Amino acid sequence: MLNLTYYTRDNCQLCNEGKLQIRLALSELRDNVVKLTEVNIDNDDELQEEYMVRIPVLSDGGNVIQEGILDFVTIYDYVKDNYR
Repeated sequence: MLNLTYYTRDNCQLCNEGKLQIRLALSELRDNVVKLTEVNIDNDDELQEEYMVRIPVLSDGGNVIQEGILDFVTIYDYVKDNYR
């Protein structure tokens, strides 16, 4: 199982659109392939400093999969190629 983290913030249209791309990509894969944790950076000063101008950010551990504008194909290919 992949443990992905999705960094977002309140009132972020790109974050909402990114979430739709993630859901679409994951819906094409087997169940239980990915555990997705959503983290709101507005609740943490350190995360705001790191991600404020980069959100939304989808990562697998320390590896950033995509940031800014997320797309279905990149997410799907990453999960398909890295599922353990």
